[in-house]
Amino acid sequence: MELQMWKEILTPYDLAVEELKVKFNHIVKEYQQMNGYSPIEQVLGRVKSISSIIDKAQKKGIDMDKIETQLEDIAGIRLICQFTEDIYTVAGLIRERSDMQVKSEKDYITHRKKSGYRSYHIIVLYKVETIRGTKEIPVEIQIRTLGMNFWAIIEHSLQYKYKGNIPEHVRARLTSAANALITLDNEMSSIHDEIIDAQNFYMVKANIVSDILGNIQNLYKVANKREIIQIQDEFYEIYQEGDISKLERFNRQLDIIAEGYRAQAT
Repeated sequence: MELQMWKEILTPYDLAVEELKVKFNHIVKEYQQMNGYSPIEQVLGRVKSISSIIDKAQKKGIDMDKIETQLEDIAGIRLICQFTEDIYTVAGLIRERSDMQVKSEKDYITHRKKSGYRSYHIIVLYKVETIRGTKEIPVEIQIRTLGMNFWAIIEHSLQYKYKGNIPEHVRARLTSAANALITLDNEMSSIHDEIIDAQNFYMVKANIVSDILGNIQNLYKVANKREIIQIQDEFYEIYQEGDISKLERFNRQLDIIAEGYRAQAT
């Protein structure tokens, strides 16, 4: 198959991946704006390289002219979560979307592979608009925790190095690492609420500080230098205390001061 033909085949897959990355990142943004915590920690995406597609097609005995209908993971999205339970939340979000159709699901978390691999796979059909019209693209969405993803990357590298024949002593260490990561994921889930509370606390504080600094910057344009210095000194003092309620009150006071200056200007 000529290079130009490969480019024509893969272009819609590139489009599907880029659009889905934008959409999933927007989900993250919506969650953060609502309550500070998103079940999706990171969004990654890729289209398989030509060599990877050829290797997989040969391994599975798929003719080159049938790869579009028989290979479902040419386009891939990876969604990284903090907690195992978040994986199932994200899977539910995907099922509810009207812009993609779930074709199949595989739960390698409840039923992990013999190798130790854990992940949740969903094949969706996603429509893209190209210059040649609408094309429906199969996309494999992998949903994992950070630990699952770390293990899978290492295992994939070793599979590549040993050409699929990982030595038994190395495989035993991989299995041991997989079991350790299961324990880690379970421990993280046991303190799920405490971790989320801490992250929400940090996010709320960061947003308040951002608002305060924005107000101070705007006051530079209208207030006198002495007043600005006093405001900054008070802010630094309150910030060092780390009391969110005081930061909130201070921010409301700045809003009142800024509103007063705006009223004078009109």
